[in-house]
Amino acid sequence: MKPKPNKREQSKAETRERLVSAARREFARKGYAGTSLRNITSEAGLTTGAFYNHFRDKREIYLSILEELSQRLRALVEEAIQEFIDARRLHPKRSPTMALLRPAIAKVFQEAIEDQDLFEILRRDGLGVNSEFRNHYRKILREFTEPMRKGLEDFIKAGFSRPYETEGLAQVAAILFFSVVIYASHDGSRDREGWVDTIAAMIHGGAKQLSAWTPVS
Repeated sequence: MKPKPNKREQSKAETRERLVSAARREFARKGYAGTSLRNITSEAGLTTGAFYNHFRDKREIYLSILEELSQRLRALVEEAIQEFIDARRLHPKRSPTMALLRPAIAKVFQEAIEDQDLFEILRRDGLGVNSEFRNHYRKILREFTEPMRKGLEDFIKAGFSRPYETEGLAQVAAILFFSVVIYASHDGSRDREGWVDTIAAMIHGGAKQLSAWTPVS
């Protein structure tokens, strides 16, 4: 059993969380270049000394936020894909695959939209704007693409589809999803059901066509 943190450890963790939350808001509002360390500490209601007790500089706290986004996306996608595959196993093969796919897409989309600050950060700096962090942005995309590719492979292995090359579809689906979430979270679009339908249809239709065109050896 993991021991409970003492008051000092708890206070330190709370201070770090305040700094990260403030930094997320500031980076979302102003972007990386437009945010200063003073902006972050002022937003958090803390001193620069408190900041340096947890982070070396603005870059380090920014990277910690990108890592949070990366891990969160992978966990979301892995969970949603597993739920989709489990649902497919429980239903007869005549069940429409898109009808089973849609709830999984909706779950990831909804949770991603609700985490607006993280995607606003990505919109401001991640789409080729800030080359300094290009490799970190690519990692975020990979963290979404890889479980998507693996999910498509698992779907094939379970016998629900003929084999096809899944990498391309996973990459296109990831790019589409990122673009839609970034647009919707920034624009405040209310047509979320339509976006979910579009993403689900694209993945379902893409997989269906690719499997139909790929000869089985």
